[in-house]
Amino acid sequence: MSLVAIIGAGEIGGAVARALASRARVDTIRLIDEKASIAAGKALDLLQSGPISRSDTRIEAAQDLAAADGASAIVLADAAESGEWAGEAGLALLRRLVMSGSLDRSVLICAGAGQRTLMQQGIDELGIPRRRMVGSAPESHAATARALVALEARAASGQVALAVLGKPPDRIAIPWSEASVAGHSIFTMLTPPQLNQIERRLYGLWPPGPGALGTAAALFAEAVAGDSRRIVCAFVSLDRDNGTRAPVCAWPITLGSGGLDRVTSPKLTGRDKVVVDEVLQ
Repeated sequence: MSLVAIIGAGEIGGAVARALASRARVDTIRLIDEKASIAAGKALDLLQSGPISRSDTRIEAAQDLAAADGASAIVLADAAESGEWAGEAGLALLRRLVMSGSLDRSVLICAGAGQRTLMQQGIDELGIPRRRMVGSAPESHAATARALVALEARAASGQVALAVLGKPPDRIAIPWSEASVAGHSIFTMLTPPQLNQIERRLYGLWPPGPGALGTAAALFAEAVAGDSRRIVCAFVSLDRDNGTRAPVCAWPITLGSGGLDRVTSPKLTGRDKVVVDEVLQ
């Protein structure tokens, strides 16, 4: 049985649960929040809408963090009253998950746009293996970039393939040489000024909204719980060429049941290489 635990019944947590329930690709969703009444209310709403969307996914609510034990994927979202898990409260939560042994058996998906720093703390201070902790927010940002390209190219966003690297919002790079629209090089569809304009617009569109963040986290959770390898843009910790660990940043990876399966190597040229070199310092 595939189980996804979502820690936090705030806007992002609710969006993750909604996306997972509507797609019906996991068996059970467990929404965990100290405000049990809020988690229970959202779980009930999703259960009632299940027959309408023809979803038979089981949706449960819980108050105790121990309810995350046994989940294939644990999504770190936002508390119902205090927002995204971050800072000392977020680090304390990660420490509880480590001490309980939950992360020995589960992949942790950080859904919030502001959780890159928390991920870095989890790796540096708590020793969480980098392969078992990924952040899904960059996939939302990449989806925004695909939508902007689709508008300019007058194509469907599903036909656009590209990746976003770096540290949003200001230190990002898009390897345009590898981007495509309907299988065609993006340079045959758009001009350099159009691509520059897309990048400038993208800077102002971070952070993504709760719906986009929740949908991206649900996509990650499905890949982990369903053991279906998928190429995504994620917050991850990379290894430098000299074998040392680089800071957490956005990068395209292959995601699977064990978390980070493989780091891809996009072709970088010119300014993109400068941006990425700065990020990896």
